[in-house]
Amino acid sequence: MFKVLIADDDYEDRELLKLEIERALGHEEEDLRFYEAVSMKQAKEILKNQLFDLMTLDIEFDRMNEGIDDLPEIFESYPTLNLIVVSGKLNKGEVSERLFRFTKDNVLKSKRWARHFDVLDKKDDKKEALRRAYAFASGQKGVSDKIRDLFLLAESYLEKDELDKCLEVYQRIQKLAPGEAESGENINIFRGAVSAEQAKEFYRRGETVVASLVLGHHLETRLRTFTKKVLGHSSPGLYECLKELERTHRIGEFKKGLFQQVLRLRNKAIHHPSQMSEQDFDSAVKSLRLLEARF
Repeated sequence: MFKVLIADDDYEDRELLKLEIERALGHEEEDLRFYEAVSMKQAKEILKNQLFDLMTLDIEFDRMNEGIDDLPEIFESYPTLNLIVVSGKLNKGEVSERLFRFTKDNVLKSKRWARHFDVLDKKDDKKEALRRAYAFASGQKGVSDKIRDLFLLAESYLEKDELDKCLEVYQRIQKLAPGEAESGENINIFRGAVSAEQAKEFYRRGETVVASLVLGHHLETRLRTFTKKVLGHSSPGLYECLKELERTHRIGEFKKGLFQQVLRLRNKAIHHPSQMSEQDFDSAVKSLRLLEARF
């Protein structure tokens, strides 16, 4: 069984989505079940009472932007729900920018959210997005409820900055569902194992916000590591790290300039992720490589 909630106030659009879903998944899933909501209020009521494998959401109902205004609440309440946003006006980057609070503390939440939804134009071919949603949902059958609860628990620890406990929860998810992609990637981010190249791969796939947040997290980790190697310790803030390096005269003007350049790119990646360009990614990698040379 594959349960789909279609939230759209236009009858013809709802019927068209059903046909597209049947064409994309009918040969893999014999038991497709459709539920419909003509408003966000109705959609949220239905979500409270049933579990769904996929939700498609038109972001504009009778009230302008009704759908996008309610997205954060849906993501927080249903963290493993696959969701396809249907829009004739906004692209994925624009929706992401409206959704995410751009701070390093939310890099994991932002990455997980972005990985679980797509933004498509009504005229787009939705076949691949639908198949990704189906593959994810199918992989979690039997343990989805437990995983959903664990993701919520991990998120609560993340909000309280209890990172060790958050990491333990992601490891529990891996034991329940070995190879589960999101918890695995989050574990790598915690351990500093995500590279600039991996962040750039997100960017190439069109996940600009995710890519930028991951890059920002990576750059911050490397700047702290650099400071600790030079001074033997790090400071709570990156500007404090730079000031301490300057005060002790442990780096010259060239290295100082490189540190400042990487820090500027880190700040742009974290606070203005949708504005990052491929050139910014390349510049960050080059400056970081020069900064760390001989250290």
